[in-house]
Amino acid sequence: MDKKTIGTFLSALRKANGMTQQEVADKLNVSNKTVSKWERDEGYPEIMMLPAIAELYSVTVDEILRGERITKETPDEHKSTKSEAMTKYLMEKAASKFTNNSIIAIILDALALILAYTIGDIVYNPNILWVGYVIVMLLVASSVAITVVSLNNLLTGIRRGEDIDKSDFESIIKISVKYITIDTALTIVALLGVILNIIMDGPSFLFVSLPATVLVGGAGAYLVRASLFKKYNIQFIGLSEAQKKYRKKHIKITAIVISVAIIVAVLLPFTYTAFENATSLTSLSFIDDGFGYESLEDAETEYYKLKGVVTENNEIYEIICEGYDEATDTYTLDLHELVYDFKKDDDGYYLASTGVETTDRMISREFSSYDEMEKFTSEYVYDNIVVSLSELNSKITFDDETLTVSYKGYTHTMSQVLDILPVYVIIGACVCIVVFILSVVVYYKKKNKIN
Repeated sequence: MDKKTIGTFLSALRKANGMTQQEVADKLNVSNKTVSKWERDEGYPEIMMLPAIAELYSVTVDEILRGERITKETPDEHKSTKSEAMTKYLMEKAASKFTNNSIIAIILDALALILAYTIGDIVYNPNILWVGYVIVMLLVASSVAITVVSLNNLLTGIRRGEDIDKSDFESIIKISVKYITIDTALTIVALLGVILNIIMDGPSFLFVSLPATVLVGGAGAYLVRASLFKKYNIQFIGLSEAQKKYRKKHIKITAIVISVAIIVAVLLPFTYTAFENATSLTSLSFIDDGFGYESLEDAETEYYKLKGVVTENNEIYEIICEGYDEATDTYTLDLHELVYDFKKDDDGYYLASTGVETTDRMISREFSSYDEMEKFTSEYVYDNIVVSLSELNSKITFDDETLTVSYKGYTHTMSQVLDILPVYVIIGACVCIVVFILSVVVYYKKKNKIN
């Protein structure tokens, strides 16, 4: 057997059929470089590929090995057998390539998922966090691209064959959809992790949200699976029409129950926070709350100072710095004036303009003696009070006996919601998982009773 004769023969067959090396490569699912090597006598085709090459050029395997045509005609039955072998080989090779690429895509998505849910625990610099998010998105994008290209190549490889058996086609599509479903679920969960990171500003222990995100990812993957089955007309085997009808109804009911559970889990923190903010009051006692006054008299002074600011709109200051001029024997206070406007209604005093902050107006006062400066400070300067005036939002009341101030403080609703949201999400996710398990049990139990 002359190796050169084989290469020359393959080149002649290709040209006789009016095909380019690229066209041959596409039909055989190999590269054009491989075809070129064959024709330049730099290598042999794989043994398993010989039937496919023979079918492509309408020759026999013996003729390829001989490097010349045999005048004896090939029976139609033999040709049909070779055609089936070629079709099966191409389908299996395309499916094998898709499987290998899908495994790579799944690994990339798994890495993206792990990074998305742990980056907040290992990186604290916001700038580096964004780099991590970009890496996650690149991993996800690469995975999606590999899956899409691999699926396209798989379908192209299948279409090259003629008279493909429907059962073989369904078998390959079902295996392919299995990998696509897994990859879709991982992609969705990883993307949700990035979204939660951005919304919650890179939180730690984000993995506690996995039960909820896995449910969403599973639901999305199921929709993709059902869509592919419908597109390629792949039927669920072994189900009667009554069972199919029950299955659709059962899936719809389960989806509604899980959706309601998820919505309730998300809305409850907002409802609880709104109710808590609307009904709860904050109280502080100048005696018992640890302001650190040296005497009861000092506590009373600060209490009535605050009461005077609220009820009488007395002026109040913060000390920036104090100084003494020996030349003139005078004392100086550089002050920051605090401006607030409190008004009264039936529920008590309230801050008229919510969110009013300390003004930028600086003033300076001179005093002829230290005692005069101390007197001013005791009447108009806040030194030791913990609560900020801007926190006194509404329903401000005073109890002179216990030196207690009660008020409805200004609250950051979203901060409160985010503090308790993970707990509700985890509870909601657990409820959804239980509902899903019960749904599966009920479905299979009842399905067997339906004819």
